[in-house]
Amino acid sequence: MIYTKSCTVTGSRCDPEVKLSVISAFETVEDCITELLGSMHIDGVTAMREYNAMWVFSKNNFRIFRRPDWLEEFQVRCFISKHSALRIFVDTEALDKNGKPLFSSRVEICALDLDTGKPRRPETLGFKPEMENPKPLDNMDFIRFSKEPAEKIESVTVRTMNLDYCSHTNNVEYVRFILNTYPLSAFKERALTHIEVHYNSQSFEGETLDIEKLTAGGQEQFFITRSGKSIVSCSLGWQ
Repeated sequence: MIYTKSCTVTGSRCDPEVKLSVISAFETVEDCITELLGSMHIDGVTAMREYNAMWVFSKNNFRIFRRPDWLEEFQVRCFISKHSALRIFVDTEALDKNGKPLFSSRVEICALDLDTGKPRRPETLGFKPEMENPKPLDNMDFIRFSKEPAEKIESVTVRTMNLDYCSHTNNVEYVRFILNTYPLSAFKERALTHIEVHYNSQSFEGETLDIEKLTAGGQEQFFITRSGKSIVSCSLGWQ
């Protein structure tokens, strides 16, 4: 199944350049995945209410080709591209009115039992292999992160509005924390083209998280930690 929807860049979704903000693009992907899974009756809310489990994003490979302008209309298509014993992979791409790519994403999702916290097989939450689309997006493989020590640059506290419906920090908020370490001028001087995020653990209201940064091999890598334990790894690519 391929889920499609039409979107418009409204004022609340714009950044200071009057284009769709990076955060809004991330939220567009998250919403489309929710709606895709909802149409299959295997979404996160259904997982909680009917299967005593929750879906969590474990990785997101997000690429930006062009951010659409204010009031520009674009089309989004979203589908399950493949699966493994414990994960499903969802591909999303946004296209302009001429069919040219704006941004794309591959998200790795796994299911956790709400009582034990242990992984659940997707089939126990209603997933069926025939839900998969046989034509995944190209060049969306995940990277490996550096093991070199990184330097702490900032600390943030998880607040109420950072939480999602499972009461832990929403995956998009980690990207917001990291992008907020840059001044506005950084985004005007160069274009952000690639964000890859690996979600290693969860965080909750009131917790203090440290943001560490490492520049290696031409990439800027970030690590969000809590008391020295890794929560998120993130790599940024610029042009």
